[in-house]
Amino acid sequence: MRTIEGIKASGRSAMRRKFSNPRDRLHLAGVVILVAGLLAAVFVYIAAAGQTDPEAIGYRIVGGQAYAIAPDDSAHELQQLERLGGKAAVMTFKFQRWFSSMWHGQRLAYPLLVLSAAIALLCFHIASLMGD
Repeated sequence: MRTIEGIKASGRSAMRRKFSNPRDRLHLAGVVILVAGLLAAVFVYIAAAGQTDPEAIGYRIVGGQAYAIAPDDSAHELQQLERLGGKAAVMTFKFQRWFSSMWHGQRLAYPLLVLSAAIALLCFHIASLMGD
């Protein structure tokens, strides 16, 4: 009959054998990254629900969804920018505003999810390329 210490020791050695090669460790890292990214995205999405933009000068409601109006989002400002820098400057300005908005509030959940999934897929792909 085996003792409890013997069963614990055999369980630990089996775990060590299972994750002893780099392929299994990389696969495990991919799973951990994917789960952690999903949990972080859900947490950020829930925690940021209902927050308002402190820099907003007003809100525009479209289809039941409220969108903040930024101080530099007026038509006059965009016309001035187009006069000085052309359409490329306006397009660059709009892209920069969109990209910077992705890194705070509820919208941060989406890049977190995409980045964690991409890194996890990279780990899985590298693990599949490794031989046993």
